[in-house]
Amino acid sequence: MMGAMRSRRRPTAFAIALGDAGFAVAAFACGLFDAPVWLTGLVAAAMLAYWSWSRRRVLNRLRGATWATQTGLAVFVIIAILAGSYWLGIKADNLIA
Repeated sequence: MMGAMRSRRRPTAFAIALGDAGFAVAAFACGLFDAPVWLTGLVAAAMLAYWSWSRRRVLNRLRGATWATQTGLAVFVIIAILAGSYWLGIKADNLIA
């Protein structure tokens, strides 16, 4: 009975931001340690899956062209951020060595 009365806790914005930052750090590490390209692609695919899961409440309310526009823009921004993190990792490796 008590279990049914509890509400599910939603992750806070800070927790979601930490998850997003974790993927950027993972892309940075892929560049820094010269990881294979497939591993970097796996990080990007995991980030897109995490993004869609963590924003599912908002995405479920959007319809049609609005959903497509917002999702397309978000995918573009996520890939740009991860590519930038990867590139910074490559440059940081060159600075250290």
